[in-house]
Amino acid sequence: MSEEQKLRYFNPPYTIGSAMIWPVRKIHRPTMNTARGMRAKIVDRMDRTLECIRRHYAQEPGSPLGDVTTNYADFFELFCTFEQFVEFFHFQDLVTPEGKIDFFLKQGEDFNRSGVPVTTDEYVEVREASLKFIKLRGNRMADWVEENHPDIEVRR
Repeated sequence: MSEEQKLRYFNPPYTIGSAMIWPVRKIHRPTMNTARGMRAKIVDRMDRTLECIRRHYAQEPGSPLGDVTTNYADFFELFCTFEQFVEFFHFQDLVTPEGKIDFFLKQGEDFNRSGVPVTTDEYVEVREASLKFIKLRGNRMADWVEENHPDIEVRR
């Protein structure tokens, strides 16, 4: 990797576009955030997490986070549908017009393999897609604030 890539990948700035809130309850362990980070099929990737959430709403099997989304079903019920969840949290840039997830890694994205990229090229592909998504989501959120709360100053 180039020095520029290393700098962007290993020390990216924290932005609101990279943040997400998840519910937490002592009786339901692991939490969504813990499971996302610790499970090899997800490895903290938002694209794979969103596919698990999509499967939860569609009641499809095979989700590595199925136990967690079931434990927090009441949280997901607040949004009624996957589309409303996506809209509420500004995840539109991870969903195709057909309602499928636009995975960061374009080849071999299924839960039969780890979410960890296995080559340098895969790593670069995942990091570039992730950083692009974070930027797009941050801009989408900023646009929403400017449109709905013009009295709030938005820094981009």
